[in-house]
Amino acid sequence: MIQLGKKDFLSMPYAVKGDTSGHKAEVDTTRRTVDLVANTYYYFDTYGDVLLSGCCAKSIQERGPKSSMPGKIKHLSNHDLRKGVARPDMIEETTINGMEVLHANSWMSETTDGEQTLIKYNEGLIDQHSIGFNYVTLTFIEPESEAWDEMLAKLINPDDAIKAGFMWAVSEIKLFEYSSLDGFGANRLTPFLGVKSDNKNVQYNNLIAKLDALHTAMRSGGEKETMLLQERQIKQMIYELYNPEPDPKDTPREPSKKSTFDLSSAIENFHI
Repeated sequence: MIQLGKKDFLSMPYAVKGDTSGHKAEVDTTRRTVDLVANTYYYFDTYGDVLLSGCCAKSIQERGPKSSMPGKIKHLSNHDLRKGVARPDMIEETTINGMEVLHANSWMSETTDGEQTLIKYNEGLIDQHSIGFNYVTLTFIEPESEAWDEMLAKLINPDDAIKAGFMWAVSEIKLFEYSSLDGFGANRLTPFLGVKSDNKNVQYNNLIAKLDALHTAMRSGGEKETMLLQERQIKQMIYELYNPEPDPKDTPREPSKKSTFDLSSAIENFHI
């Protein structure tokens, strides 16, 4: 596993994380609602990070269904900001089947995308979810630290953390959205948005197409919050294309591989 540093996490403009619970969504076709688990906490994940219960509390309070603030947390299809398939009516951090989870209930819209998504849920074709977020606060924990044993006792997969010999405890994230996935969950944004390819020309053309779509939305007076999130996604795709995907076969504690140019500065200076 490639060990990332705090700067690596905080430089991710739009991180995604697939759920690992296997919780089956409950569908009420009469009310057009879906009850689901968007993410499971205390799972040692691909980057060696662990989302802690309470990490979404501030986001839910500020931009959850009960908030009067703009830019509310969205329910999307495959992290596509153009496909808001449902309206979150309830988002909470709670315990289900003994697991600490991010629990949500969504009303499926009567749009074509919403109707198709409801049908897929009802037929069992959607059984994976993922969240889109920013890392805000995280703490590095090693076996020698006082918190190590306490955290291990809470982990769903403690053996993975022991093998790696470290973990990042994430106590706060900024939650943007949760998504229904047509495929398998992943911790990279590029597969969902059609950019992952070994062909540089394909990568370039896909990014240009997304920039063009964003420019069109800006000229037509699109929703500001959505356009800002689209910009974050484009930055994240650039980040992922120039940073290696963590590989479980890599040597633990191996330092992150760096690209040949200053990627953090490039992303920081990138403006639509």
